[in-house]
Amino acid sequence: MNEIKPSSYIQDLKEVFQSRNYVVILLTNYTGSLFLAAWVYLNLYFRDVGINYLELGIANGWAMLIGLFFTMLGGYWADKYIHHRRYMATFNKFFIAMAMFLMPFVDTFISLVIVWTVFSLAQFCQASIDPILFESLPKERMGTGTSLFTLTGVFGVLGLLLVGVLITDSFVEGLRQFFLLAGTANMIDFFIRLFFLEQTNVEIAEKTKEQNGFAQDLVIQYSTGLKVMLATIPLFFVVFLLDVSSDINYQFAQNFFLNEEVGMNYNTLNYTMIGSTIVGVIGGLAAGALLDRTTNDAKIMFLAYLFLPLSIFVLFNSPMLPTWIDFQSSELVLTLISSTAFIAVIIKAGNDVIWRTIAWGAIGRRLPREHTGKVVAILGMSIQAFGVFLSPIAGFIYEQDGGGWLLIIAMGINIVILSLLLISWVRNRDKLFMQKQADLSAQP
Repeated sequence: MNEIKPSSYIQDLKEVFQSRNYVVILLTNYTGSLFLAAWVYLNLYFRDVGINYLELGIANGWAMLIGLFFTMLGGYWADKYIHHRRYMATFNKFFIAMAMFLMPFVDTFISLVIVWTVFSLAQFCQASIDPILFESLPKERMGTGTSLFTLTGVFGVLGLLLVGVLITDSFVEGLRQFFLLAGTANMIDFFIRLFFLEQTNVEIAEKTKEQNGFAQDLVIQYSTGLKVMLATIPLFFVVFLLDVSSDINYQFAQNFFLNEEVGMNYNTLNYTMIGSTIVGVIGGLAAGALLDRTTNDAKIMFLAYLFLPLSIFVLFNSPMLPTWIDFQSSELVLTLISSTAFIAVIIKAGNDVIWRTIAWGAIGRRLPREHTGKVVAILGMSIQAFGVFLSPIAGFIYEQDGGGWLLIIAMGINIVILSLLLISWVRNRDKLFMQKQADLSAQP
């Protein structure tokens, strides 16, 4: 196995910034993330406008179902017609903007279903973005390139600060104003991509014309994508599915649990999200640079995932143990950082960013470029397929028993993931050792 050649971080940055498409997508993600910060509050927003937990679970399941369909079409289209990737990436921002403009008018189950249907069109276009990025970056700099997207968290922090200002008088009305700003920002991003994104590498383009019917060709293309995925990233796929199952349970419960069972008000919750975002940015940047300098992906992934079950355990016990240090202070900041729930959430959020940065970087440097659209779409469809069934179940469980059981389920799945990553770490270490011994024996 070839050794990773050491280089300075500045040199790594120079290499990734040579691609205009990479720069355009990176910058439009930064500006867009400033006004997508309120996404973490959607479940609370929908609850407060009158949608109950079960309806919310069903609506989220619908979003996953229709998103699965459009992701499947998008992944097929992004690889079958590679010269369309540029236009798909551009209109991704347009449909996000439309969904944001509609969000302030959600007040019933039906109106929520309509918004999720519009948003699913953005998921069709989303299938082109990762292929463009993977094509734009050198494989040996994939970690550095993907880690720079964690800086979106800096803009997310600014967005959360703006949320804090807007919700001072009314949580719902403040978020409605924020959604209108989000729609405007994403529409600006749409025009930036429209004028500045370049055509992707058409040399990889269609090797055959569509000789079969659409349905048959779709099956053939995704069969190929599945084979490529199982041949190149089998561990990532299994761990990815388990992580999706854990996150669906955890994310449904987290903010409800913090608000209803821990007793955090909206302002305190907002400061908690800001803290978790900052930790994620720092950890994500470090993780990307580390990935580019290692050959044992599973080792880094294991270390990144190590604290996730612990953070969920701490959050689960936070109503019984509200503080970990008694500052005896009425100052909001000191009170907040002594909160057990605050510590749990920032550990969870930071580790999530680190883990995903490493996982996507490792996937990107392994996949053949002509199949990235299909494989990324399969991963996206896996999230949505699980969500179709698990989101309504999560809503039902929370309706009946609160968030405790959802956190316990998520923690159990995390422990299974850690076990798989540890086994893979040891196996990869042995393979690397044997390869090194073989290389030494082959030397004259």
